[in-house]
Amino acid sequence: MEHNLTSEATKERTAVISMITDIALLIPSIMVALLANSMTLYTDLIGDFNVFFANFMLWLILYRTRKGMGAHYDYGTGKMENLITVLGACLLVLSLGYIMYTSMGRLVSPIRLEANTTLMGAAIMLISAAVFGYLWIRNYRIHKTIPSPITEIQWRVPMSNALIASGILLTLLLTVIFQKYSWSYYIDPIVSLMMCIYIIYTFFGLLKTSLFDPIDKTLDESYQLIITRELVSFYDAYEQLHGVRSRRAGGRIFIDIFLEFDAEQRMGDVWQVVAAIQESLESKIENSTINIVLATRPMR
Repeated sequence: MEHNLTSEATKERTAVISMITDIALLIPSIMVALLANSMTLYTDLIGDFNVFFANFMLWLILYRTRKGMGAHYDYGTGKMENLITVLGACLLVLSLGYIMYTSMGRLVSPIRLEANTTLMGAAIMLISAAVFGYLWIRNYRIHKTIPSPITEIQWRVPMSNALIASGILLTLLLTVIFQKYSWSYYIDPIVSLMMCIYIIYTFFGLLKTSLFDPIDKTLDESYQLIITRELVSFYDAYEQLHGVRSRRAGGRIFIDIFLEFDAEQRMGDVWQVVAAIQESLESKIENSTINIVLATRPMR
């Protein structure tokens, strides 16, 4: 139990550090993007806002999960987060649509970027690449110690940010180096369009998952096999299995198992079996909360 609490605290602290980093880099990024008037920097700015939004949602889920680990057993936890995520993803697509429209306009009528402001943008990208590179390594080490879907996200996001920042840095430097050539005016809008496509592709999975996550789904096949094997091993300890209900929320999976016991059986013996099943399943299914429900009829 103590290990689980430590793991949750580490995940939440990592999310807070990520949000602080995002805010610290957003402020100068906004200023430089406006001064440079670079579509690549504008696109990166939208990506930064989206990453901050994702980190905020991740922190909110972790916070609500930690607060809800007491007396409450809330199957609705996570639905609000999913609706907000859908809204955020829709706003992202609209924003990127505007960027793509403007970038295509600059392909038709290209403009020359100022060297000084472009170099300022390159400096910001250099700092961003270094910071996100550090978070990439740090969070990857945490993931190796505390492997989970959440810690995997927490190292993959800064990895993506570090690679994107490095690519933008190279783009801006090439724009300045070859500024005397007319074809260099097309570097910025072309890279901007490529980034838009990449960001939409990357976050399409988030939108797809968020749309369907509020609907209760059947357990993964691997989890079904684990539960089946466990119930078989306790076959003589209960009378009947009346069903299994599951729900995912905040990176955890909540599983209700409806069991019927012999009416003549002592309650002390029943609770021993219940505790043994819970302990065994929670040790085999990562980030799970198992609840054994005493029942006398099939679940509805």
